[in-house]
Amino acid sequence: MTGYTSNEERADIECVSISHGDYLAEIALWGGGVKSLTFQGRPLLETYKDKPPMMAGVVLAPWPNRTEDGQFTWQGEHYQLGITEPERNNAIHGLAVDWWKLVEQHKDEVTLTFSIGPHNGWPWTVELVATYAVDDSGLHSHVKAVTEHAEEIPFAYGLHLYLSAQGAPTHECVLNLNVDEHHLLGERNLPTGEVRPAKLVDTPLDRVNWDDCFHGHGPLVADYTADGRGVRLAMDSGVEWVQLYTPENFPRDVAPSGKALAVEPMSAPPNALRSGIDLVRLKQGKPQVFNLHLSAVEK
Repeated sequence: MTGYTSNEERADIECVSISHGDYLAEIALWGGGVKSLTFQGRPLLETYKDKPPMMAGVVLAPWPNRTEDGQFTWQGEHYQLGITEPERNNAIHGLAVDWWKLVEQHKDEVTLTFSIGPHNGWPWTVELVATYAVDDSGLHSHVKAVTEHAEEIPFAYGLHLYLSAQGAPTHECVLNLNVDEHHLLGERNLPTGEVRPAKLVDTPLDRVNWDDCFHGHGPLVADYTADGRGVRLAMDSGVEWVQLYTPENFPRDVAPSGKALAVEPMSAPPNALRSGIDLVRLKQGKPQVFNLHLSAVEK
């Protein structure tokens, strides 16, 4: 299976539901990520009707975020990726936003796969295996990246989640996230090299306008709440970067369109293919695994 399929090769179903106790999740075959997650019927993620708006819920690989001019050098070779953000002349969010393959399904667990083949300037093959499972503690996301290349190849991972504090309006919510660095971005949303101390404690969403990159040391935990109730996103130690994004016009089918919060966990920062910062070196026999956990926060 190649990474990019035609509509004729797409799956017969567009998403798969899994459930356990108070949790119900929909896993999307387009983009391989989480379409929706509810706790006792209340949303923990922003959802959508058809294809994900603003990359909602999709897997970002083999690089998240942006690559400047789509250009990078690896092991002395120069590569040119296709430009997918033409207004800023960047290659953005990788190559996995397409139809994934459903390979295993149970009531409380589902596994999808996607093959990133040589495409659009990317010269290597990477197999992604994404397993999503729900239990009493919430939703577990387990993504494994595998390659058969004998030589090391670059790789980074992200997931483009829009959090919901159990349906509370964004302007009523606060964010707690244990980052300690704010990596400033320029006009093209690429790192400038300037780093400032950061502290996100009870940060009101009605006072911020983000498309910003943050970094923390150690496992990161984001609590997004309104009046003590909401959602928690916990990231493993290999996912220490976060892009926070607050679009003003996120489309909603039920509630009015408006401001939303994307918390995008990433294993490497923007422009990592150029800078090399925190890139994973994949090779045959050395897969890389990325784990995330979503759960409800109750008073």
